[in-house]
Amino acid sequence: MLTKLQLLQSTTAIGMAIGALTTPVIIQASPSISNSGKTILSGQPITNSTPKPPQSGGNSIAAGAKIETVSGAAETALVEYLAASDVKFYGAYWCSHCQQQKSLFGATAAAKLPYVECAADGENSQRQLCKDKNIQMFPTWAIDGKFYPGTKDLKEIAKMTGYKGSMEFKYHK
Repeated sequence: MLTKLQLLQSTTAIGMAIGALTTPVIIQASPSISNSGKTILSGQPITNSTPKPPQSGGNSIAAGAKIETVSGAAETALVEYLAASDVKFYGAYWCSHCQQQKSLFGATAAAKLPYVECAADGENSQRQLCKDKNIQMFPTWAIDGKFYPGTKDLKEIAKMTGYKGSMEFKYHK
């Protein structure tokens, strides 16, 4: 049986361990948005402590989690079109939504995405570029000078970019 002191020490140690796995992200709110029923005024910081997985090697495009979906011809053709069209996909290796976005493309096509790593400790980090572009949410797609945050269905990306090839994508959002 644990004493109150031992229980407090154990709880504190667990809390410190959990705290070490999180990285606070501060985003400035635009005009007035709702966050879990609370209104946040313009310029007020929004904090999000997203857990970061322990690092075990490189932080490449596929480092956050292994992509297990399989690319088809349509996914590969779309990625090639995106790269040729100067579309950019801004993300972070630890971002679960970015991993979901990559999974829609399949492993082979995802490895060819025109991806920009925004995490400061990510492999080939382009953190300053992300700051310069004011990227505040992951994933964010940059298409024709406009920014579109959030995970997108591949048909939606195709439509937004003017892609005219096959849209027989294997996976949907």
